[in-house]
Amino acid sequence: MTALLFDLFGVLLTERTDAGRRRVERAIGADESMWPIYEELRPAYNVGDVSDERFWRQVQFRAGLDPIDIPEAVAADWESTSAEDPAMVALVRELIDARVRLGLLTNIPAGLAKQVRAKHGWIDSFDAVTMSCDIGVAKPDPRAFAVAAAALHAGPKELIYVDADPVNVAAANEAGWKAVLFTGPESVRKVLP
Repeated sequence: MTALLFDLFGVLLTERTDAGRRRVERAIGADESMWPIYEELRPAYNVGDVSDERFWRQVQFRAGLDPIDIPEAVAADWESTSAEDPAMVALVRELIDARVRLGLLTNIPAGLAKQVRAKHGWIDSFDAVTMSCDIGVAKPDPRAFAVAAAALHAGPKELIYVDADPVNVAAANEAGWKAVLFTGPESVRKVLP
């Protein structure tokens, strides 16, 4: 039986909006020029190599910002990435009811992972949840895909992976998986087992 493995951000949770981006910028006293720095530093944060404080201090230093309020930066960052995609959550609930094997593979820092799990109880209904902060490796590293497949007790030929990031989709395809670029619920429905 085929199993579905989903990314979280941009698939089950909506992409950060422009308003969310502006909120983060205001919280740290920056403008949009900080985002490339944020993205460059994020992998180490997602796998637990750096703490919330160290991540934001690195952003502050690299972007040439005045000292920032770390708790405010964390709150703005996390709150702007935690909104559910109602159509996708409804689809996931249908799949759970139909007893389709479901897994989650996401790049996420530890504190946000805890908050997301508490806020979105449906995550606990997945057969396997693999988070970068728990395994010390993040997508697109093939090891992240291997850990997620093992957690779901499925080989690459049994899995369909869904992600909104073309880089991760390409990496999954290179690892021998069937990977689908998420463009909305219909892109998932087309590949349902």
